Amino acid sequence: MSYEFRMPEIGEGVMEGEIVEWLIAEGAQVEADQPVLSVLTDKATVEIAAPQAGIVAELRGAAGDMVEVGNVIAVFTEVGGKVEAKPAPASNAQAIVDEAPAKGTEFQFPLPEIGEGVMEGEVVEWHVAVGDQLIEDQPLISVLTDKATVEITSPINGVVRKLHAQAGDIIEVGHVLATFESSEGLTQTVDAPKATVVEPLREEPKVAAAANAVDPASNPSISAFGTPLATPAVRRLASKMGIDLSHVRGSGPHHRITRSDVESFTASPATQATPTATPAAGQAPVSLPRTEADKRVAIKGLRKAIYTNMTKAKQIVPHFTYVEEIEMDRMVAMRAGIKDLAAEEGAKLSYLPFIAKAISLSIRKFPIMNVSVDDAAMEILYKDEINIGIATSTEHGLMVPVVKDADKKTVVQLAKEIEELAGRARARKSSPADLSDGTFTITSLGRLGGLLATPIINHPEVAIFGVHNMVDRAVVRDGQIVIRKMMNVAVAFDHRVVDGDVGAAFTQEVKTYLENPDKFLLHLA
Repeated sequence: MSYEFRMPEIGEGVMEGEIVEWLIAEGAQVEADQPVLSVLTDKATVEIAAPQAGIVAELRGAAGDMVEVGNVIAVFTEVGGKVEAKPAPASNAQAIVDEAPAKGTEFQFPLPEIGEGVMEGEVVEWHVAVGDQLIEDQPLISVLTDKATVEITSPINGVVRKLHAQAGDIIEVGHVLATFESSEGLTQTVDAPKATVVEPLREEPKVAAAANAVDPASNPSISAFGTPLATPAVRRLASKMGIDLSHVRGSGPHHRITRSDVESFTASPATQATPTATPAAGQAPVSLPRTEADKRVAIKGLRKAIYTNMTKAKQIVPHFTYVEEIEMDRMVAMRAGIKDLAAEEGAKLSYLPFIAKAISLSIRKFPIMNVSVDDAAMEILYKDEINIGIATSTEHGLMVPVVKDADKKTVVQLAKEIEELAGRARARKSSPADLSDGTFTITSLGRLGGLLATPIINHPEVAIFGVHNMVDRAVVRDGQIVIRKMMNVAVAFDHRVVDGDVGAAFTQEVKTYLENPDKFLLHLA
């Protein structure tokens, strides 16, 4: 007997991934939870593990191929015992059923991931009973987590055969909630749907001109986790149809977006393309004419993530950029004096660790630089940790690995960690932890630094520090023209929460550290 191993969900909103490499070969025997392939998503490189022991009969896809969530990526032959689907732990995937149940087939429905970092939930109430007929997207159960009460829906049409928990029970993610019997044959893998926040309910917004097209900023179908309220099957359909769910008004319970909402959205006036060079918000993008001489390359993987995130940042955040020049002669002398000592500690000491340290210490004085904006709640979220993202150029595009607790680390520790993180990013080995929880970003063009740039903020952060090249330049000191090692910086701020004078004062504080590096000695860590 054989079973098909399908691409699991790898994270919130991730609909596809690019195969980096297979860690197994056809004919190999694999054990349950053994890593079988690496996949590059728009967030990180993730290893996916086998959900069941078996022998690899077929690998579907080669390095560089894009694979959608739910598509078959390998076929295994069974090695003893019944084949049971379960989540692939190494990929933090949603629990899925590996083979679509035929009519009359029973299958177990596990508690899906309910949000970032949520590992369990308390059953509040069941909305169904044993023997009830189910329809796809019908609410099944309300679950209380440490973040919110969420409602979980049915992934299929069927019948409830058994409920495995009752009100008050604490259920871990991946554990069985209920047993269903499929009432019809299915043509695709059944996904355990993401849960959707149902309380507190938001005020009903005004509906846009199209019956189911809305302004994303006022769309009640957007959950507290920042994603549209829709099951993975609906999100996959929208992805295939090229529809941004943030523009779709859901007709289901609590404005959940259903399959019919997506299918009917294509016929609404708001989605009709207009002959403009740049589509306005809410409009479908316009396809450019094709010629045989042109070369077209798909926007996918990391480039797609950059494409999406930069667009979002510029659409949401009103940027202002403050430019300053910094005299680096004393810093150059300090680095020269301790570079060999740092090498003995295994650190390659560039100027970037000093800049990161100066920024992290300055953030202590200006905590508004270490916040995110919760647009839905209209609140400013001050972060406890100072985690500095380091924009890193790779052959596949820009990545931003994050140094955690940068203010608590020495310059040598920062140098080591920055080098390690950058190395993994360039080798496409970054883990989700490497790329998560950043609160402030540094972007450096190094020797290509030029005179001035206007960096784009890494949303939802509120500032980004751009570093330019250091050059010998003629400057005036005490009425005399002298040569100094000067470095330009361009710092962009979110003007919604950072006022101009505050941004300038913050930059001057960083400048003070870099021009007077002895000030670092006041901070032993």
